[in-house]
Amino acid sequence: MANELSGEGKLDSTDLDRLHWGTLRDWAQLVRLPTVFTLFSDCLAAAIVVGSQWQPVTALIPTLAASLCAYWAGMILNDVVDLEEDKQTRPARPLASDRISPVIAGHVATGMLLIGPILILATTTLHASQPLWMVTAFFAAVLLSLCVRFYDSALKRTPLGPVLMGLCRTLNILMVGCTLLAVGDTEALPKPLLVFAAGIGLYIMGVTVYARREEQESSPPGLVFGLMLEVTGLILVGWCPFWAEESGPAWTLNPQGGYPLLIGLIGATVIQRGFAGVLHPVSRKVQLAVKHAILTLILIDAAVVLMWAGPWYGIAVVILLLPALTSAMRFRST
Repeated sequence: MANELSGEGKLDSTDLDRLHWGTLRDWAQLVRLPTVFTLFSDCLAAAIVVGSQWQPVTALIPTLAASLCAYWAGMILNDVVDLEEDKQTRPARPLASDRISPVIAGHVATGMLLIGPILILATTTLHASQPLWMVTAFFAAVLLSLCVRFYDSALKRTPLGPVLMGLCRTLNILMVGCTLLAVGDTEALPKPLLVFAAGIGLYIMGVTVYARREEQESSPPGLVFGLMLEVTGLILVGWCPFWAEESGPAWTLNPQGGYPLLIGLIGATVIQRGFAGVLHPVSRKVQLAVKHAILTLILIDAAVVLMWAGPWYGIAVVILLLPALTSAMRFRST
């Protein structure tokens, strides 16, 4: 197995017979199925902010698939990197229990990291695309795959780990936005997209800092720092409308009152859960706070979509909470 994981040596037919592919349930646990709906909500919000109204579908669906490949690859490689630690602390995980062979998981994840940029390039090539945004979208997709690979390495346990995790979300939003800009009519990059991408990136960076020691008793200062990053990210998301051009969309909510208030109310639930973990930094409290912060992304994205496109689009994003919460009853989110 050591040779398989390191890539040294060759697998003979006997080795291949011992490889375990696992079940669909095992793979669903490996990729943390409940959290994928937060990825979809991010993508849909990014598409709305650039004015695509989720059109054309022939560009939106492949872009969602490219995002999914990068996200699931990151989740899989995370467990490959943490294999020895998981055998001690989380022996029931699919790789740690050998229900899925790590060598298979590693190859699948690597394939996904290659497929993502190819999908983006194919999508922009097969549509009448603006060259600038076509190149930018492909560049963002390549950087996203690289950041996923860099995070799931020795860098994960360094101070760069949370930065890379946040950057993955930021690049994913930019990849989606630029792909839909490439196939659309907009010539200028909407400033709110940059602010939204930065805000979500900071928020995820904060969640990552907060969750650094979720399997054991956490350090309250570290939890506070993570929570502060989450709040900073929410503030940026709340400021998105202020960066729109004067000729921007007719807002559904007041950009100076209703929208920031909605973001604030959603954020208050994250802060409340986060402080519960700070006051009692035991594993269970911290994990609940992390799970809540991740799933709350759907509500944050729904608020953005509501602001830019109206209630029906916002409701469509909120509905993603149903499969997220349902699957969270069966699979771990962290």
